[in-house]
Amino acid sequence: MSDIPKIPLDAQELLINQPLPWSVYGPDGELLLNQGEEISGERQKYILLTRGVFREATLQEARRINDAERTSLASPFHVLDTICQNSHRLLLSMLAGEKAPDYRVRILKICKVIQKLCTENRDAVLGAIILDQKSLYTQIHPILCALLTELLLRQKNVPENSRQKVIAAALTQNLGMMELQESLTRQTTDLIEVQKQRIREHPTLSREILQQHGIDDKDWLESVQNHHEKPDGSGYPKGLTQAEISLYARVLSLADIYSAMVLPRKYRDGFYVKRALREIFLQRGSSVDKTLAELLIQEIGMYPPGAFVTLKNGDTAIVIHRGHSQGNQPIVLPVVSAHGEHYSTIQRKQAKPETPYAICQVIPRPDDVRLDLQRIWGLK
Repeated sequence: MSDIPKIPLDAQELLINQPLPWSVYGPDGELLLNQGEEISGERQKYILLTRGVFREATLQEARRINDAERTSLASPFHVLDTICQNSHRLLLSMLAGEKAPDYRVRILKICKVIQKLCTENRDAVLGAIILDQKSLYTQIHPILCALLTELLLRQKNVPENSRQKVIAAALTQNLGMMELQESLTRQTTDLIEVQKQRIREHPTLSREILQQHGIDDKDWLESVQNHHEKPDGSGYPKGLTQAEISLYARVLSLADIYSAMVLPRKYRDGFYVKRALREIFLQRGSSVDKTLAELLIQEIGMYPPGAFVTLKNGDTAIVIHRGHSQGNQPIVLPVVSAHGEHYSTIQRKQAKPETPYAICQVIPRPDDVRLDLQRIWGLK
């Protein structure tokens, strides 16, 4: 395997029926296609993208990567925890009306870190969020929305700089109900009318708060304003229909709905990730954009990272990587045997149907499982 750094490839770089300008490698460094070979069709391209493909860095890129590695934080989970805390403090400062000339710059810096996490450690950070039991809902929900926004827009071939503004919108879309959100995580009774009204008003309030702090980007503001509009016209605050809702607002809406489902709150039952994806699939075309719903399922996988599952052999396992060529065959890590014994060694398996590691069902997180995220995802 070559020591030259590898650069992730995305959909717009993999052109069909055109000679490849570089060789293509898999996640483990294996050569998949030689320079000059061609991708024969959409099916082959899809398989390559879901597997994860890379090219060798140029000399200039390799130098830049090496410089970045010398100054980077030790762990993607450390980075994730840092941006959760920093973005939360930033949002609270804005909500409190604290004046600062650089809110836009500071938010966009966080957006760039989120893009980097999606490129380098997407499954690990998505899994870490699902497994997080210590962060406040208002800390983790905006970050998950932002990660999903980056993944969806990247697959829609939106340029990097344009994606950053929409990621910023994902981080700030619920500013207008942030205090209410935090109290709702502890509430066990039904919503009262004043709470319902605040929820309906929060897109407009969020936009107003952003404008008060000097945010004037049209895409950013309109995405926040319209992130609760629905394709069938049943959304709020304006009751817009599909043709009137921008791609960016539709992405934010889907990311917000999914994140709310998979991050449990006390005033309603939490959805497990498998159920959340099923619910979104059923809502496509009405509550959520049909094409984006299907793209989300493709991006997250039928069994998303961080989900606990039972296997055919009776083991309990964690999904650590999405399925590549087959969405129902993710990489899993058995953690508890069928006899209730905790495994002390790391043995990752692919959940192929014909093996003892085939997935039977998604289950709640076991109470007695302790997790070392670095070890689970092979980062130490």
